[in-house]
Amino acid sequence: MRNHCKLFGVLGLCIVSRSFAASSVTLYGTVDDGFQFNSNQGGSRAYALQQGGLGSSKWGVLGTEDLGGGLSTIFNLESGFDLNSGKLGNNGALFGRKAFVGLSGPFGTVTVGKQYDLFYEVLGGYSAPSRFGGGLGAHPGDVDNLWGDFNISNAVKYRSPNLGGFNAGALYGFGNVPGAFSQSRTLNFTLSYQNGPFSGAVGYLDINNPAVTLWNGSAAPVAGAAFANPITSPIFSGYTSAHQLQIMGVGASYVLDDVTISGVYTNTQFKDVVATSTTPKAGNFSFNSFEGNVLWQVCVDVYLGAGYTFTKAEDARYSQVNFGAKYILSKRTLLYFASDWMHASGTDSTGHAAVAASNNIGASSNANQLVTRIGIRHAF
Repeated sequence: MRNHCKLFGVLGLCIVSRSFAASSVTLYGTVDDGFQFNSNQGGSRAYALQQGGLGSSKWGVLGTEDLGGGLSTIFNLESGFDLNSGKLGNNGALFGRKAFVGLSGPFGTVTVGKQYDLFYEVLGGYSAPSRFGGGLGAHPGDVDNLWGDFNISNAVKYRSPNLGGFNAGALYGFGNVPGAFSQSRTLNFTLSYQNGPFSGAVGYLDINNPAVTLWNGSAAPVAGAAFANPITSPIFSGYTSAHQLQIMGVGASYVLDDVTISGVYTNTQFKDVVATSTTPKAGNFSFNSFEGNVLWQVCVDVYLGAGYTFTKAEDARYSQVNFGAKYILSKRTLLYFASDWMHASGTDSTGHAAVAASNNIGASSNANQLVTRIGIRHAF
């Protein structure tokens, strides 16, 4: 009987210790809205309320449980929405931004589910969008995804701990296509380094069948057949029938007192593009983007930023000038200004004269376009 009591006592202690394991669930989000002016949208000036100037309005749930020995369970569910209409973002998916679970410990962090790629998370930090410009600062069409216009489903992601200033990451996205293991698979690698005021990173992203894998196309493109093109931007819509999308990049920054100077270069390749009913070109096509930007903390509450990007497409050239400002009202609320002036030349991906088209904005009717936003952003 005493042995039984001892056994139940040990089990009871185990149960109690488990029940008191540290855990937390946090509800969080941001609401972002503002007034937008477009100098030329399809030939006319446009005035509109536009949400998400510095990042989409969203809400999410973040959870963690301490398993002991430095090991924790983590999960994150995140949903985007349009503040002005109340509609869900991300093509109506409830958790279209993030939906993953994983383990974190001395070995690093492993997560599985729908996630943003490491190229966006690591290289994007050196670009104007994340620093001051929001979506208007994205490179033409966001072809290199530095603004995170797409994320990866069915993904396994690993991020290493800090090792002497170095951090590495890897991601694999399963295609989940029966009998075609690699048809929609994703490969992603990054390596970053930070030492005092200097930081730098390199990244690689390779995606098969991007029309379906990334842009929610209804079917993979077939040469000579009908194709429901999921992209409308003339900057790269003519290349969405590619069988492979490959992006490589390098970025760096240096902090000088209150000024941060950054630069980033990316190479985006649409490989094995097939001619279809909506994409008349075939072959391999590339974009090379070169960006430099400066962020100045004028005082505790005021930030000013400026950047220039030159993008060399296959037969087109795009020049961008971005300005931005932030006024911090509190730890959770800020006012902002963002702008993008774009000039285009040459022939775009559809075979027509290239026109300016700021990211996620209706294309201009000519080579020039100026878009400005004044907004407010609140985090909770």
